[in-house]
Formats: sequence, structure tokens, C-alpha cells
Amino acid sequence: IHDDPCQSLGILSAAAASGERLVQPGEKEYVRFQFSFDDKYCARRGISAKSGQKLISIFQLPTMTLLDKKSLQADGVIDFQWSPTANILAYWAPEQGNSPARVTLVEIPSRKELRQRNLVNVSNCQLYWHPDGTYLCVKVLRHTKSKKTIFSALELFRVDEPLVPVEIIDIKDPILAFAWEPNGGHRFAVIHQPDGKTRPDISFFSMLATDGKRKEVTKIYTLNNRLANALFWSPMGDGHIVCAGLGDGFDGQIEFVDLENKWNKQLEHYRCTNVAWDPSGRVVATSVVQPLDGAFFKFQMDNGYKLWTFQGQLFHEASFENMYQLQWRPRPKSLLDEDQKKQIIKNLRKYERRFANEDKLQELARQRELSKEKRTQRAKYRKLINHRLAQAQNIRQSRIAMRNGIDLDDESYYIITTTQIESVLTSKEELC
Repeated sequence: IHDDPCQSLGILSAAAASGERLVQPGEKEYVRFQFSFDDKYCARRGISAKSGQKLISIFQLPTMTLLDKKSLQADGVIDFQWSPTANILAYWAPEQGNSPARVTLVEIPSRKELRQRNLVNVSNCQLYWHPDGTYLCVKVLRHTKSKKTIFSALELFRVDEPLVPVEIIDIKDPILAFAWEPNGGHRFAVIHQPDGKTRPDISFFSMLATDGKRKEVTKIYTLNNRLANALFWSPMGDGHIVCAGLGDGFDGQIEFVDLENKWNKQLEHYRCTNVAWDPSGRVVATSVVQPLDGAFFKFQMDNGYKLWTFQGQLFHEASFENMYQLQWRPRPKSLLDEDQKKQIIKNLRKYERRFANEDKLQELARQRELSKEKRTQRAKYRKLINHRLAQAQNIRQSRIAMRNGIDLDDESYYIITTTQIESVLTSKEELC
């Protein structure tokens, strides 16, 4: 979809497969389309020409026709987000008159309302879908009745559960960043700024209880006084996360955290501007890049990147006078389905023994090859020694004649002395 804010006729869109141009007339303002996960629908916010109320227009693709020939009534809607794995639309609308603010989940195309959550004293909301679509977090910025005090809360929707239950966490502090653990993970991280502190804290939570089974939001632990404003989970969802301080004022502080083993390591990449995990979750790239617009970058001397293991070990770095972007090559989609992956994980011990045996055989072959080379070199050396000894024996009489009958190889001409040197390596004194 190509949006032209100067297009007086409206929105001009093109179907890439056919090259056909489609026009949606009647809109002069700039609008932003969002696509569903399966590309069956796209949606945008709009205003009713008759009532003046805000609404969400949902179009079917590739025909670009309005779903059921009518828009979704969502009066006052400020923002909406599609689920990343299902045709579910989440949107929020502020308070209007005596009506409270609300967050609504709607199933498409049936328009069935899955859940509506009413909120009061709301200044702003932000929607965060879990990458698997299992959870939805709504970061709510609230104010007191006097509107002099602002505080935060997290509304957590369990989208896959019947009736979509909601749990609430009162953070109170301003929230700087929020991120879900991907790839089947149930954890999330929050960077929040406690009142009176110059450095924020990083808190980690789980949507499951400590036993890993009960569905209850549980706090894992908090890292206090950290220079961080961004969160980057490992794409494998194995509990590894990088907490980074990007931009001015943070000087490239990065921290590797392993939630499974309760381990963390603080490091630094001076003036770091970007952090990127590779698709396998084994390597992290941190980089300093300059803007693409060609503007003068005063920190050009710091341009470059560093590669770290997921445990925070630096193993490669490079510098460039001009560097604009760093991206990992996407990983091909797995040839295994979810059931096959679960079966492999279930039988991992069996596979480990098999692969360990194969590794052992390869190591023995490598050792034999190395030993064979050493034996060859040793045989060459011994052959050379024997050849030199034979040469010396052949010219022995000539050497004795040259020295007036004195045989320097005769040990009787030498005085052999033996000297012993003792050194104290350690001493230990015991009191009886």
C-alpha cells in the first residue's frame, strides 16, 4: 500500500501480483495501514463522514474491499494492533465524557468482541503483543484526579485462555522499555525509573508461577541502578537477554543476563547505537552507526561493530570510517514442525549420546592422523641421526690422525662431575 498525503482523490494502492491499481476515495488525510499476520486483511483508522466518530476500516485483500461493507465502530480509537499469529484486533480508546477508557479485543471477520477492559484516569496506553500472540500487554499511564501525579501499570491479557482473563501489575514508576520473551517464552522485562533515582531498574516477570505450571504473574528479580534504556531478548527464547544503554547519556553500557541460571555480566561498547541478535541466538552484534541521511556524524571515529557470544565473550571487532547499518542474514524456516521439535527435545539425551559417540570417533581419527604425522617426523629424525653417526664413524681414524693420535671421543679424557641443587618450592609450618 502506498499512502500519498497529497493525494486529493484518496488512498492509491496496488496489488503487486496483478499490477492492478485500486483506489479508496474520500480520504484526504495521511493514514497508516496495518496488515494482518496472514495478509488477508489490512486496516486503518478513519472518521465517519456522517457521525464524525472515529472508526477502524478493515479491507479484504487482494480486492481491497471494505469488510462487510462497513467499518468497525471504535469511537475515539487512538491506536490498534493486529495479533502476530491470529486475526484478532486490539485497540484502545480514551475516556469520553462519563465513559471510561477501554481496551477491546475483536475477532475478525466475525467482529466478535473477545474482551473489553474499562480503565479510568488514563493519560495514555501502549499495546505490546507477544510474538506468539499468546499474551497482550497494555502499558497504561494513569494520573490522579488532580492530574498532578503520573504512575504506570501493566494490564496483561491471556489471549489464549477462555474469557481472556486479565492480570494487573502496578509498577508506579515511569516505564522506559518493555519486551516479551519470544519463541514460546512466558517472561517479560521492564525498565522503570524509580522516583529519586538517577539510574533505572530492570525487573523481570513470568506469566507462570514458580512451579512453571500455574498461570500466575510472578516477579523473578530486579537489577537495580542500571544504565539501560533498551531490551533485546534472544530470538530462541531461552532466557537470555541483553539490556543496553543506547544513545547519549548511556555511553554504550550493555549487560548480558541469563534468567535460567541467574547470571549477568556488565560490559561496554562505547557510544553503542544498535544491538542485534543473530537468528540462532548464539551471537550478539553491537554497533556504532551514523545516520543514513549523510549528515555529519561527530562520533565518526567510533563507527564499527563488535561480536559477542551469548555469554558476553568478545571474539571479533572491526572499525569503519563510514558505517550506516548492520543486519544479520535471516535464518531459513525450520523444516521440522512443532511436534517434531518437541520429540527431539524429549529424546535429547539419546541424541546427545549418539552425537557424543560420533564426536569421539572423529576426535580419535584426528588424533591418529596427528600421531601418524608425528611418527613420520620422528622416523625422519632418527634416520638423520643414524646417518650422521655413520659419517662420524667413517672419518674417525682421519680425525685421530689429525690430532696426533688423540681420540676426543674417548671418555677417559674427560672429568665428569655431578652437582645437586636443591630449591624450596613451598613451605608449611604447623603448630602442635
